Amino acid sequence: MAQSGILAPDERVELIRGVIRKMSPKNRAHVIAAALVHDVLRDALKGLASVYPEAPLLAEKLDSEPQPDVMVCSNPDTRAYGTARTRPLLVVEIADSSVEYDLKEKASLYATAEIPEYWVVNLVDRVLEVFRKPTQGVYETRLLIRPGERVSPEAWPGKALDVSSLLP
Repeated sequence: MAQSGILAPDERVELIRGVIRKMSPKNRAHVIAAALVHDVLRDALKGLASVYPEAPLLAEKLDSEPQPDVMVCSNPDTRAYGTARTRPLLVVEIADSSVEYDLKEKASLYATAEIPEYWVVNLVDRVLEVFRKPTQGVYETRLLIRPGERVSPEAWPGKALDVSSLLP
């Protein structure tokens, strides 16, 4: 679409439920939080998983191709991205101006795709919102974890992370 002039070459968009949606512009806090989350997860899961920044989520059950801020996949070989040799186990969105959208629409989308775990780094309220157990398009579990508290990705329960390390 960018090649045909419908979209600007640098326009930030993603396909959500068959509709091309403009993505919110990133501010300084968003960029820093995304880098922190990527780095913390990459370091904690080295040799156990691959961690991708802003990679399209390829899910057969969706008419969508969202681009989470950070995606963690099961195979530690980064070259396995997009193949049958790996699958997304955790996706993370950084939310400031998009809090409502990320907590509702994106949560529903990721649950429909059966992503086992979804995190929202909520910059407005300075909390990590953790969604787990996707069932029929909704997550059964939602946890609020505050700075100073620890969280472990469900797929790697021995890897406890301080929520403060994910916030700018």
